[in-house]
Amino acid sequence: MSRLSRRQLFQSLAGVAGGAIAAKAGLWPSRAWAQTGEKPALLVVFLQGGYNALFSSANSFATAGTFGVTAGNQRDLGNGLVVDAPTFGTLPAFALSHMSTVGIRHGISNHGAAQNACFSDGARSYALRLAAELGGEASIKCAQLGTRGVPGPRPMESGVSMQVITDMRTTIEALGGSTDVTRPDRTVAEKALSASYTMSAQNLFKSPVMTKQLGEGYEAAIETLQQPVRQFSFADLATAYGLGATATSVNNFASQMAAAELMITSGTNVAVAMDGGWDTHGDRTGTNVRNMMTQRILPGLRTFISRMVNAPNRNVVVAIMGDFARSLPGSDHASAMSATVIGKYVKVGTTGKMSDRVQLAAGVPSAPGMWSYLSRVLNAQNQPFGNNPHSGLVL
Repeated sequence: MSRLSRRQLFQSLAGVAGGAIAAKAGLWPSRAWAQTGEKPALLVVFLQGGYNALFSSANSFATAGTFGVTAGNQRDLGNGLVVDAPTFGTLPAFALSHMSTVGIRHGISNHGAAQNACFSDGARSYALRLAAELGGEASIKCAQLGTRGVPGPRPMESGVSMQVITDMRTTIEALGGSTDVTRPDRTVAEKALSASYTMSAQNLFKSPVMTKQLGEGYEAAIETLQQPVRQFSFADLATAYGLGATATSVNNFASQMAAAELMITSGTNVAVAMDGGWDTHGDRTGTNVRNMMTQRILPGLRTFISRMVNAPNRNVVVAIMGDFARSLPGSDHASAMSATVIGKYVKVGTTGKMSDRVQLAAGVPSAPGMWSYLSRVLNAQNQPFGNNPHSGLVL
């Protein structure tokens, strides 16, 4: 038997407590799952800097040929929804038959304010509210994938905090999927963490940010270690997403999609993947964003959609958005955005068709309306963001 010093024990536990603790097995159904027999989960892909409407509202620009849209590079999916053929038009058939464009008319053209408005009401996080609403027994119900931070305030919602996943190895090990014999026995580890937490609890929650987050990490770690082992084959996951056999760090978009699959499979309700570099001033033909979408985003996204969105006993929804659309003529900052949503209960259509000047019609709601729509297509029991204003886009 491997003998561990006290220091080695807590170094090993740090990989569990400090490294964005994995979700536990998620053995009990959430409220939405109890209704449909399908475990709900949301993946948000946020393109930090902007999301050009040529992807989600291609026909808006065809007449003038702006952003490089022509008669030959659009794909009509029906019910008013026309997407960019060389990029979104190449997604799996199931995605194309379960895709919508959802308008977000937030009226903001400043990066920071627009990003915050997409994720919060200024005080509470939409992602955390939805993760709490979907319930379940996962110790991590809401996850940030990688180091790029999710915008807006993120106070806990009904005990749900946002955990940062930077390395899949710690996630798999926390679930019991490691073959490393130097790792402590899970029962021993849980008792050690519980004792440490008990001794430190009085001080952990004094700070509103730093030590409070450490305390939340302790709680997630202890809950994880109390659950039955859930085995994962990282080799299979790595192969699917084109990762190296030992490349467990979450440091690019492909690894973010692999981490999204891992966390959602483990019970996470909401996962957010932030990708930077989308403030594409001067991209008048849309060439830059098409290349980034084709080369960086679509390979991993296509794999995730193929493996997860139509999986049995799951209701996985993908939402793709950014700060705002890109304005004309210079691909600068618009004041609204058209998000793309894909999922089993998403009806093909659009409430986010842009004008040829990159504007949405009066009356199109802001971000809470989109989050209400997401909660509806996830079959949440309640509507924490109010009635769904995009009811025509639900199957």
